[in-house]
Amino acid sequence: MNDFWAAVQACFSCFQAPSLVLNGRRLSVTKLLGEGGFAYVYLVEDQRSHEVYALKKIRCPFGAESVATVMREVNACKRFRNTLLVISSVDSMVKQDEDGTKTVYLLLPYYGKGSLQDLINDNAINNQSFSEPEVLKYALGTAEAIRAMHHHHASGSGGHDDGEAEEDRLLDNQDDSGRSSVPLGEVVPYAHRDVKPANVMIDDHQRLVLMDLGSVSKARVHVENRQQALEIQDEAAELCTLPYRAPELLNVRPGTTIDERVDVWSLGCTIYALMYSISPFERAERDTGASLNLAISNRKLDFPPTPNYSQDLKDLVANCLTMDCADRPTIDQVISQIQQLL
Repeated sequence: MNDFWAAVQACFSCFQAPSLVLNGRRLSVTKLLGEGGFAYVYLVEDQRSHEVYALKKIRCPFGAESVATVMREVNACKRFRNTLLVISSVDSMVKQDEDGTKTVYLLLPYYGKGSLQDLINDNAINNQSFSEPEVLKYALGTAEAIRAMHHHHASGSGGHDDGEAEEDRLLDNQDDSGRSSVPLGEVVPYAHRDVKPANVMIDDHQRLVLMDLGSVSKARVHVENRQQALEIQDEAAELCTLPYRAPELLNVRPGTTIDERVDVWSLGCTIYALMYSISPFERAERDTGASLNLAISNRKLDFPPTPNYSQDLKDLVANCLTMDCADRPTIDQVISQIQQLL
């Protein structure tokens, strides 16, 4: 009989949730939330506090270069701790694997209410659409989250203790190669570069929060030569979702300056998706057969008759989708326009 119960207990132990220890924090893995490339995101529970988090596990199979790319996201998740509108990490760890490669673990808040893309999908499934006030509410929340990045302060101010503030200053005083580049205390604009409904989460207080910071970089870049142009273009192709990508990242030209208004373009695409459950250039691709690249480059922008939205809201989207970055509004101007419509 004792052997029987031992076998039963052994059987039940097979179904216990796997766990791992992250810097002394023991986490139970509940389920897989998503995966892509070399990254996996799990729902986990802290065994001591019983708080629930999202754990991002990123394998780095290509040596120091892939580790450096992942660390950009880790640092970005530390950099914006002074705002509730951009995701901030709870903890992180780099682990050396037996095969010599490294795996980065990033512990993040879990947003049980989902993303704007989840709401859009629900509308599509139920053949529903947002009212104009709802579209404007989500547009404003997304724009305010973008503004938090565009107006980031290198001083690290925001109520942190001295250690956190000093870490923020060090982060902002480096470029991607680690060289000192920014005087402390200055406003350092950052661009997300991959704003889209799936990267805008809804927290428990109905605030909108920008997540997935692997594409984040200092916003203002003067493109000196052809080689730099190709590097920026290739990086955008890897990190920035095509239907929401600004045209200046699609065809990067030497002698031009790329700035934070790449996010204003993506915001325009996001607002359009809130209105019609599809991004504008995916719609153009579907309806005309044009490639996404061509639809974006030619700014094929069409507003269907239904659902019925005001011309003012359509003008807001068209304003965000100004082809020339120099003529595109800033995020502050967009927020002002949204507030007037509200």
